[in-house]
Amino acid sequence: MTSPSAPSEGTRLAAPRAVHRAGESALLAEYPDTASVLAAAAAVQALDPPHLVDLVPAETTLLLSGTAARDLDSLRALLDHLPAPGEEQSAGTERSIGVVYDGEDLTEVAELLGLSPDALIAAHTGATWTAAFGGFAPGFAYLVPGDVPDASDVVSAQTDGSGSPGPPWDVPRRAEPRTAVPAGAVGLAARYCGIYPRSSPGGWQLIGRTEAELFDTARTPPALLTPGTRVRFTAQRAVSRLSATTSALARARSEAAAVPSRLARRRGARAVPLEDARPALEVLAPGQLLLLQDGGRAGQGAIGVSTSGAFDRGALVRADVAVGNSPRAAVLESLWGPVRLRALVPTVVAVSGAPGTLTVHRTDPEVGELELEPAEAQDHAIALDPQDVLVIGPPTEGLRRLLAIRGGVRGVRRTTADPGPGASAGASTGASAESGAVLGSLSRDTLSGLGPAPLEAGDVLLIGPVHGLDAVPDRAPGPTGAERESEQEHASGADERSPSAEAPSLRIRVHAGPRDELLGSEALDALTSTQWTVRGDSDRIGVRLDGPALPVPEGAGSLPSEATVPGAIQVPPSGLPVVFGPDHPSTGGYPVLAVVTRAGLDLLAQAAPGSTVRFVPAG
Repeated sequence: MTSPSAPSEGTRLAAPRAVHRAGESALLAEYPDTASVLAAAAAVQALDPPHLVDLVPAETTLLLSGTAARDLDSLRALLDHLPAPGEEQSAGTERSIGVVYDGEDLTEVAELLGLSPDALIAAHTGATWTAAFGGFAPGFAYLVPGDVPDASDVVSAQTDGSGSPGPPWDVPRRAEPRTAVPAGAVGLAARYCGIYPRSSPGGWQLIGRTEAELFDTARTPPALLTPGTRVRFTAQRAVSRLSATTSALARARSEAAAVPSRLARRRGARAVPLEDARPALEVLAPGQLLLLQDGGRAGQGAIGVSTSGAFDRGALVRADVAVGNSPRAAVLESLWGPVRLRALVPTVVAVSGAPGTLTVHRTDPEVGELELEPAEAQDHAIALDPQDVLVIGPPTEGLRRLLAIRGGVRGVRRTTADPGPGASAGASTGASAESGAVLGSLSRDTLSGLGPAPLEAGDVLLIGPVHGLDAVPDRAPGPTGAERESEQEHASGADERSPSAEAPSLRIRVHAGPRDELLGSEALDALTSTQWTVRGDSDRIGVRLDGPALPVPEGAGSLPSEATVPGAIQVPPSGLPVVFGPDHPSTGGYPVLAVVTRAGLDLLAQAAPGSTVRFVPAG
């Protein structure tokens, strides 16, 4: 292959049509078609730049996420000088998937396309489909009909405008989406074919079903259909149409039979085996929502897996540093509270995030109880003895409090029948079961369901070894003044949250784009001049805002699906912005007007319903 540093003009891919900034450290590149996107993605993957965190292809765009703002110039230059990938790099994997063509919408779809059901099946199995990009759910691939050209074809097509249109597969979505589409359902919508990896609501037209396992966290890669994979469907005949219950039982038997081998693979894949972890804390009361979160699972956007991780990353770092952990070690993230925990061994903990009280009920009567006011409880290492009970009070301001344990959380031991994703033992016996990392992270993704399930009373937290960790500092460093003082202005309200208390006002910095030009300067000016109110239906997926609707020019309300990043301010047709949180969908079809800075996203993590927000341009 030609050297990446000096490719010849004949083997170089055309530069993208446009490149837009997408937040502090990401770029969104536009290409004329899906083939060009996949060729560029293959070329970038072949170069494997060290500062690239994630690479997410979509229908006509490619998202490149770097480690910091300083990476943007080098990523932009890389896109302008991409060598065409060799045949071994541009040729995708080929998969054959058997389908029983008995979907509820088969006859209706055939009529829409002017075909008989048999002719539709013949056309569907006769086409070669290509996984263009992922999204919607982990393992869900948007398949386009027809072969995607190889690198040499892309180079010539970019210069002479040639191309080969595929068959007319443009099928409208259902007017009324189904509340539940079964896992394995094969559907058509717009110009795509897709297979639902798990049961979920959906509006695609269903033409059949398959038993293929689209997503398995024990597999490498976990998604069966990664971008660039070619797919051929083969018709399978069912002896009889299975009922939903029978089908579910058959799938359950199949999954149960595969458990032993999967558990063995999962044990072997863990960086730190749970066997090396030890019990530290027992959950007595989890509060409203208690999750495990860490630095997240970056680099999986192409298969529909978002980064997830702690919403307030600054609080994650401060809590971990306070107990001597690495700054991305897993912690507990509590929503509202209060949370009650019992120490099982001598340990050290620290709380960060939203301010609130902290109480330790000591078992030794001579020591007495420890009661800390909000200012004293933050980022401060606290030693616990066995049977001490720690009470993390509800926030006096904000939403989320994070608890770090020295050694870092490595998993959770449960006594429930269903241990959730990542179970490693005892799932079918009713005995204790241990849940560990999924795709390298303990973070619970509330959209996809990846990671250990929300913690419940009786769950036991397992921690890693403490030898080799940093010493516990006298006092952990507080938030950096440059980040907090420049972005946050608290309103003068009551010290306690109550219906009558004045909610805090936040000033959040944003970078315009990537679709500010599409939506226009009027929309961007309205975004930054409006005082927005945080809605009560906000969560880790998105912070939803109320206020006057942003102006959306005609034709700009929707786009071909493209990758998004945490902090993206998406503008749906209603004109009311939604700021994506850590569990956001990896792709979306509404334009993104601006992207919140990382420090600003930390502030939004603590924005309770009723809080007011003003967006200001980042310098």
